[in-house]
Amino acid sequence: MDDGVTRRRVLTLLGAGAATLGMAGVAHADPGTSRRCRRIPRHGIGMHLYTVRDILNADPLGTLTTLADIGYKCVGVSAFNLPAAEIRDLCRQTRLNPVILHVGHGDITGDWAAKLADAKTIGVKWVVTASFPEDMYTVEGIRLAAQQLNEAGREARKLGMGMLHHNHDAEFRVVDGINLSDILFGETDPRLVGFELDLGWATRAGMDGWQLFHDNPKRFPVLHVKDHNGQGAWTDVGQGVVPFAHIFDQADRAGVRYWLVERDDQPAPVD
Repeated sequence: MDDGVTRRRVLTLLGAGAATLGMAGVAHADPGTSRRCRRIPRHGIGMHLYTVRDILNADPLGTLTTLADIGYKCVGVSAFNLPAAEIRDLCRQTRLNPVILHVGHGDITGDWAAKLADAKTIGVKWVVTASFPEDMYTVEGIRLAAQQLNEAGREARKLGMGMLHHNHDAEFRVVDGINLSDILFGETDPRLVGFELDLGWATRAGMDGWQLFHDNPKRFPVLHVKDHNGQGAWTDVGQGVVPFAHIFDQADRAGVRYWLVERDDQPAPVD
């Protein structure tokens, strides 16, 4: 490994000089930000596979081996065009723990039993809706989505898995004076549904991750650790404007167990 600040190192800046996530899994906050040293367990540091989707499908074993060699311990499964049993076997071979599987809204309203069977085969802890159809981002649509998540979560729990929803910016739109995320948090059953907070999209929508964590305790077991430059472009973690140290101060209250690095565009995704 080189000594640069790149995705090739798990040593990644978490917030513009405010904190560092190291190979030992420690985030050191500077005195002006926090008095505490936040420890992030090594087994909780991973990569969401959407970040490497092109090279992953061109060379599945080689890509997963590279991620393991970098130091990642777990992965979020997405955009992986192989049968569930093959994904499971590749993860076992490379000793990467598959913690989540992203699914479409059509999966939870369609043959949900089949998709849950795939998730069980892969061995994930949570199944995650990646987004909702655009026409559902209304007050009525999100209320329906919350009900559907509850129903899907009930079925997932029967198989020993949890149900999460992953946000983009649309979940935080204000429609008729209501922030749509308030409906999702308020009308989903915490026993059945949690959330995978995408920090990049949430901050682009003007939301404060610290406040979301504080207001919705124990509902965010998985994060997408993503950064942007404040002008609409994605960037590597620590090179943008997302205040990770500030947000992570509430990670325990939020119930965070896995930190999955993600970048939606793919410039040199494992460099």
